[in-house]
Amino acid sequence: MAVTLRPRNLHRTFYAIARHYSEEKSIYQKHEEGEKPRMVYGKPYPDWRKPWISRDGEWRSKLSVFVEKNPNPDFLYALSQLPNITIEQIKEWWGNLKTIQEIENQKFLPKRVAVLGPNLGALHFFTYRQAAVRLKDKREWIMGDMTTLNLPQQYEDGYFVEAVDCTNFHHGGIRYEGLQNLSNLNFLKWLCLKNNKYIDVWCLDRIAGQNGKSLEYLDIRGCNLTLSCVVALARMQALKYLVITDPGDDVELQAALSLLEADKPNLLIKAEPKEEEVQDSK
Repeated sequence: MAVTLRPRNLHRTFYAIARHYSEEKSIYQKHEEGEKPRMVYGKPYPDWRKPWISRDGEWRSKLSVFVEKNPNPDFLYALSQLPNITIEQIKEWWGNLKTIQEIENQKFLPKRVAVLGPNLGALHFFTYRQAAVRLKDKREWIMGDMTTLNLPQQYEDGYFVEAVDCTNFHHGGIRYEGLQNLSNLNFLKWLCLKNNKYIDVWCLDRIAGQNGKSLEYLDIRGCNLTLSCVVALARMQALKYLVITDPGDDVELQAALSLLEADKPNLLIKAEPKEEEVQDSK
């Protein structure tokens, strides 16, 4: 069934979100109020550490309202290479910018949690990034995007996240910064991070610290599993079922997983073959 979206309704959706999450003053408003003296440990901020546009004797134009910090050194280096710049360098620079943008977009927002609470805030974060979420005592999975889901815009009781499926998480998977959005989910028992290429030992260590007391099922197939990752998995106290990709001929990793099973009698580890091997067998 086709769904027709009116621009007016879409505008209201964006306005509601912006109303809650975009209360910071604009650069122009800060400029009109005037610069406040900055103090560091009770002393005035050193002049040599000020942005060049704020130093005494520097020429200021009307466009200086858009300059708050020193120019990015990477950007200045790119400008210096303009006569000899290549297409490969431009692609690499653009890729780095996209990576920085995605990291910023996945960062934990305290204001979102203050308005929605940790569970409803996590529901917003994951569903709007093509992940699926299941609530406590529910069977259906919640998935969609900003234009199809009708999620509460303020805190409501009764939303307790129990399972999160990040298999289809956009832009290659969730990152270390995005995992902080799982914090304070006291009912989270099921988590799938299948084929999330950014999952490493640091990510698993963060999950162990945040959700180790409640998480019972973890799927990390297709992730980069190392010996250090096994140490992080050992910190997950409530873990009962672990799904991984078959380590193959890695004897050290096999031994570490065996020790993990011996240390946790209630833990079942299931090793599945790589997807390429399954396709070749067919």
